[in-house]
Amino acid sequence: MSKPLEIAAAVCLLVLSGCATLSESQCVASDWETIGHRDGLTGTASSQLLQHQNACVKHGIVPDRDSYLVGWQQGVERYCQPDNGFAVGQRGGGYSSICPGHLKDAYYAAYQDGRLLFTAQSEINRMNRQISQKEHRIKQIQSEQSSTEADLIAEDTTTERRLELLLTTKSLAEEHGTLESEIQDLKVQVAVKSEQLSELRNDLAYVAY
Repeated sequence: MSKPLEIAAAVCLLVLSGCATLSESQCVASDWETIGHRDGLTGTASSQLLQHQNACVKHGIVPDRDSYLVGWQQGVERYCQPDNGFAVGQRGGGYSSICPGHLKDAYYAAYQDGRLLFTAQSEINRMNRQISQKEHRIKQIQSEQSSTEADLIAEDTTTERRLELLLTTKSLAEEHGTLESEIQDLKVQVAVKSEQLSELRNDLAYVAY
């Protein structure tokens, strides 16, 4: 398993464990080196040991701090590798300041590169959502236009009501035109930014993580 996948799996285990940091069986097992390694592997600060202590003290278990820190430091060494920094940044994860000095700079540089991809992709996603929203509004307008046209030709529609409907028709047509223009502009922007993102991915592919 690659480091990013290994770390992602450890994160899933943390989520599935619920609110308490450790279960009673984990406290009783007292495998503190493994617990520390898991925390380090997910980028969790060593202060997490205090939370584990709170979870275990009610079961009469006191954590082995030294064993925990040995495992935690080993986990941090794996977490702070550049390939993981890139993966964390690319998925929009927050930056963790737990990395030791000899790994911090390379991890942060890779994290920033990954973050560039995340930011670029997020912008494209935002514009695509705007396009979808505008297209949805166009469908609503088309439905409103059909209803308005039906009212216009109805025999029982008064002259005053027809004037109101004509104004509504004009307003809907103008909004429809504006939305179509905005959608086209957004699609052009998406195409440009998608090309830029592709180029950025290609550039970063040459960086060895």
